[in-house]
Amino acid sequence: MTVPVTMPVSVADGVLAAHPLISAVPFFVPTFVVVAVIAVVVWRDRRRGDDEETRDIT
Repeated sequence: MTVPVTMPVSVADGVLAAHPLISAVPFFVPTFVVVAVIAVVVWRDRRRGDDEETRDIT
């Protein structure tokens, strides 16, 4: 009976990350940036209040 010999995988073979999470990070970082920008815009808008929109100039 022969035992298969496994060769170490190198970068030249096409494997760039040892874990799927590491290879997924570049796809999730832009999503978190967009969510953070939206959260800051909403937070600033809520702090400003409705004073500017409800003023009535007569």
